[in-house]
Amino acid sequence: TQIIIGESDRLRNLVDQMLGPRGESHRRAVNIHDVLEHVRLVVDAERGGNAPIVRDYDPSLPEVHVDRDQVVQAFLNLLRNAMQAIEACAGEVILRTRIQRKFTIGSVLHRLVVRIDVVDSGSGVDPELSSSIFLPMVSGHASGSGLGLPIAQSLIQRQDGLIGFESEPGLTTFSVWLPLGAEQ
Repeated sequence: TQIIIGESDRLRNLVDQMLGPRGESHRRAVNIHDVLEHVRLVVDAERGGNAPIVRDYDPSLPEVHVDRDQVVQAFLNLLRNAMQAIEACAGEVILRTRIQRKFTIGSVLHRLVVRIDVVDSGSGVDPELSSSIFLPMVSGHASGSGLGLPIAQSLIQRQDGLIGFESEPGLTTFSVWLPLGAEQ
């Protein structure tokens, strides 16, 4: 019940931010693993407590300065997509965190970034959709709205981050890079 109440409040605030004027986001120091654990618990509750999610976290990661609600929504969209991808094959999903050095986001070279991977063992992204997967209304699933990935991309970009993917049958990785340090 607490997860549902908390998610309702978070979604209301997120919608208010997205529909309201483009003011400053509410960035603060956040432990990315706390965000991922929250997202994992929400998805696990949605699936009745049997979500096959493997955690491969780097415990040495520093906090990132992000809007927690926006990042939670972005990872919810990514994790839900990954869970949908493995439904037919009874595969698994991996949440992985790492530090990456000297990474360029936009035109800014960051000394350090946090890389968060959402990996699934599903059938992969249709090659015909690869170039347009982040566009609104593009979905590889008949029941999909085609809004999850564009929203995730927009929310990550608001954090000065980057989202990308690599896919082949049996292995799809959506990666999010969030800057660390003074470059923010």
